[in-house]
Amino acid sequence: KNTQFSFFLGSLAENQISNKGAKALARSLLVNRSLMVLDLRSNCIGPTGARALGDALKKNQVLLSLK
Repeated sequence: KNTQFSFFLGSLAENQISNKGAKALARSLLVNRSLMVLDLRSNCIGPTGARALGDALKKNQVLLSLK
């Protein structure tokens, strides 16, 4: 049996992503089927953006690491 494994890494570090951007990312994470690592360090994500991301991560079963 041949099993393929794909690993996708996304870095959006230091991109001045705001709450609005974080909410858009959260919507994307709800349908994510390939992104396994996401780096959001050093952005401008506040409490509402972080909450949206957290809610999306509860449903996302693909992402393994979020920085």
